[in-house]
Amino acid sequence: MISKTFSSCIDGFEGKTVVLEASKQNSLPQIQITGLPGTVIQESRDRVKASLNHLGFDTPSKKILIHLSPAETKKTGSHFDFAIAMGVLTADGFFPARKIEKFAFLGELTLGGELRPVSHFIPLVEALIRESQVEKILVPFANQIESTLFKSDKILHFQNLNEAIRFCFYDEPLVHLPETDNPKAEVHSSGFPNLDEVVGHGYAKRVLAIALAGFHPLLLEGPPGSGKTLLSHSAASLLPDLNDKELVEVSRVYSFLGEQREGNRIPPFRSPHHSISAAAFLGGGCSQVLPGELSLAHRGLLFLDELPEFRRDVIEGLREPLQNGEIHLHRISKSICLPARFSLIAAMNPCPCGYSNSHHERCSCSPEAIRNYRKKISGPILDRFPLYLWLETSWNQSAERGNRWHATRLSIENARCRLKELNLTGTSLTRLKAHLDGSSSQLVSKWETTTRASFRRIENSLRVALTAALLDRREIICRNDLEEAWSLRSPENLV
Repeated sequence: MISKTFSSCIDGFEGKTVVLEASKQNSLPQIQITGLPGTVIQESRDRVKASLNHLGFDTPSKKILIHLSPAETKKTGSHFDFAIAMGVLTADGFFPARKIEKFAFLGELTLGGELRPVSHFIPLVEALIRESQVEKILVPFANQIESTLFKSDKILHFQNLNEAIRFCFYDEPLVHLPETDNPKAEVHSSGFPNLDEVVGHGYAKRVLAIALAGFHPLLLEGPPGSGKTLLSHSAASLLPDLNDKELVEVSRVYSFLGEQREGNRIPPFRSPHHSISAAAFLGGGCSQVLPGELSLAHRGLLFLDELPEFRRDVIEGLREPLQNGEIHLHRISKSICLPARFSLIAAMNPCPCGYSNSHHERCSCSPEAIRNYRKKISGPILDRFPLYLWLETSWNQSAERGNRWHATRLSIENARCRLKELNLTGTSLTRLKAHLDGSSSQLVSKWETTTRASFRRIENSLRVALTAALLDRREIICRNDLEEAWSLRSPENLV
């Protein structure tokens, strides 16, 4: 007799359903696993045998063959222990196989039969929820917080193997333990400055709001100590909380690193060092692809300090995610798509010493050194920054009064919601021009005929102008919006 149950595996960046078949063979007692199992799965034979023996099951009595299909997909992970143990019990005749033929199992077993939490939990469960043949998904209780993201009655939580056996084969009701406390996340990231704590830079805060509301990449340039890093870090407090869909997307990425966000709705903030490698920045790996910093910043904020100091292949790797919100990694056997839709803020000094064009310090760099330094940022990358701002240290700054942070954060959230309703992602220039009034339409026509700006620059300027209008609770772009957007574009002589 052949028993059947379900589990799942990681295939690239997605979860994939695995059908587990178990059969008793007339041969020496052992557990054999086929279907391209990895080393960890092969080792599960001893873990499963020890845990079942601990519970009083004298198994295997003969050879038990476990097959994982589809056979051509490489399977890795200790989470197959749970399904293999249940398959061994039914194949060896302890319980009827029909009892678990519509169940799926995820979980690592200890030698005493306790269930340990599953890494990559979210994509693994996603695949099983989509599987129409699966009625119940049995998972460790330690993954309960991640399970709540799905709001599915298919998922059941168990502390140990004995509890699962009684539920599956003796029809004992599952006694749910009280849910762990999951306090609501704080409004802004702990450890980062509030926008109101940043002294001065009134217009820079306006530009920061435009960048975050419309997901427009922002390049800040200025001498050391002018406030570039402080202002960028304060942006973390302005990001709206993640909604349910975004929370699942972000938690899914972090589950590949074995991290549980535990319902944390604070958008991620990533600030990698400029010595980072291309693989760590973009994502990569051989047997298993791991997300890089771009994917870890998904739905959040990516801050690149000292942009020209990053490796050339790292900087150029920004092209695709800034354009499409995703990264495609190509391997010999497949192409893998990683999510990477984030707000980008980059900062740079004007020269190696940092004081070129500064009003307070003398620059010690030669013209050639300055040119070579600024040429590290290519024209195509610069063209993808619709917002550029020069910051200068001022000794006459005064703090603004009132809770500007709260009002700015609310306006960013409202503008994002309206942009989503307008659905202008990847749209044509024609649909953007529909939001122009008469005067601003004439100005755009002038840009197209008299400037050397690229099509992307004009389109990005229109998007920035629309975002600025939405921040002021308008959907029609006026001339002032366009002039502001055009003045914020990066200068053509930057590189």
